Amino acid sequence: MEDNGIHYLTYDADALWSAMIDAYLDVGGDVLYPGDEKEMLLRGVQNIIMQAFAGIDNALRMDTLRYAVGEYLDIYGEKRNCYRIVATAATTTIRLTFAATGEAGTIPAGTPLTADGSIIFELEEDVNYTGYAGTMDVGIVCTEAGAKGNGLLTGAEMQFLVPQDNVLNVTVLSDAVGGQNEEDDDTYRARIQRYGLAAATTGTSEMYERIAKETSSEIIDARALNEGDLDVYIYLILASGANPTAIINAVTTALSPKDARPLSDSIHVAVSTAKTYTLNVNYSGADTTDLATAVAAAAKKYQAWQDEVIGQAFNPDMLKAYLYQAGCSTVTFGAGSEFDGGTVEYTEIDPEECCKGTITLTAVSA
Repeated sequence: MEDNGIHYLTYDADALWSAMIDAYLDVGGDVLYPGDEKEMLLRGVQNIIMQAFAGIDNALRMDTLRYAVGEYLDIYGEKRNCYRIVATAATTTIRLTFAATGEAGTIPAGTPLTADGSIIFELEEDVNYTGYAGTMDVGIVCTEAGAKGNGLLTGAEMQFLVPQDNVLNVTVLSDAVGGQNEEDDDTYRARIQRYGLAAATTGTSEMYERIAKETSSEIIDARALNEGDLDVYIYLILASGANPTAIINAVTTALSPKDARPLSDSIHVAVSTAKTYTLNVNYSGADTTDLATAVAAAAKKYQAWQDEVIGQAFNPDMLKAYLYQAGCSTVTFGAGSEFDGGTVEYTEIDPEECCKGTITLTAVSA
């Protein structure tokens, strides 16, 4: 069998077949030839045994943090009181403007409407109109869980999928918020490993950070700092397109219950301040498509290391190291490269700050 990691039950098809033939001959069986009915029967038994072995081995692997996936990983995390962040649907409020028709009626909850024909929202409650001209504000929720619903912005005009003759127009009153994607296996696994085995209450920095990260899958990193007597500040790095106000409110709420924080602590939540950088990289090496692909992957790896950790010192030499490992023979920073308005060099940043920048890669002749 293919070796793809640690296995609790190892088995080999050829060794199993040899053992089966030996046992068959030991009890008086004749020599078997391909196509023989007895040989075909034993091959079927061999296949059943192999499948049973594989199932047992897989079940044992699925009970480990390293190999568990999907629902098995959910069960592993739940046993340690660390739950996967589930997908949630975006919500917002719209204003319906009614015409004077003289006829009262109801638009039922669940009636679909859209702004672009692609993302569908539904009314959260029945809308009872009187037949007089006027307006009414009502909540709507996206029919698909995930961050895509957050793209509905203030002022957008919507329309019902089934026309409502008494409605003149539908206007979005505020940006849709609250939509988030389900936490993927790798992110969830890392969070279980770091925080899932710890107690649920706060007090230490890791506990505050764990609860903050559990609040939304759009939180890339969280850092808790003591900035004065009993003042705990939680700084966040958010994914592109995330709604800062909604996430800050959600984290504050998650950290507020009496069973979640010491009574004496005062909690403050904010988005980490970004120190920006621009790196215009000139590199040379073997003139191959493989090198260009490896260089792009190295730059992406560096930005994940540099940009997604609060308090991480700016270290351009780490980018050079990744690029040399990718196969470059020379790496230099060209004109226009800078960090926070200054030179490109190793620079410590404040513990509540983070780095955020752009990297441009240009292949040059050696």
